[in-house]
Amino acid sequence: MSRLRYETKGGNLDESATYLQLIEHLRLAAEASYALGHFKKANDDKLIGQGFLAIGQMLERCVEQVTALATGKLLQ
Repeated sequence: MSRLRYETKGGNLDESATYLQLIEHLRLAAEASYALGHFKKANDDKLIGQGFLAIGQMLERCVEQVTALATGKLLQ
């Protein structure tokens, strides 16, 4: 697995592109957690499946928080 590449403007880190990259990866992680949760529940491992579904929900909450930080609007 390779490290993420950070976009720069004039040699300086592009903050908005970095936020977008973080949000996209959190969304992908949430989707993967939901997929694993449904897969586990379908294979009669209900406890682990429910755990992955809960992780997906927590990752979605992280997306909301990071979005709020990126736009300067903190959530309560």
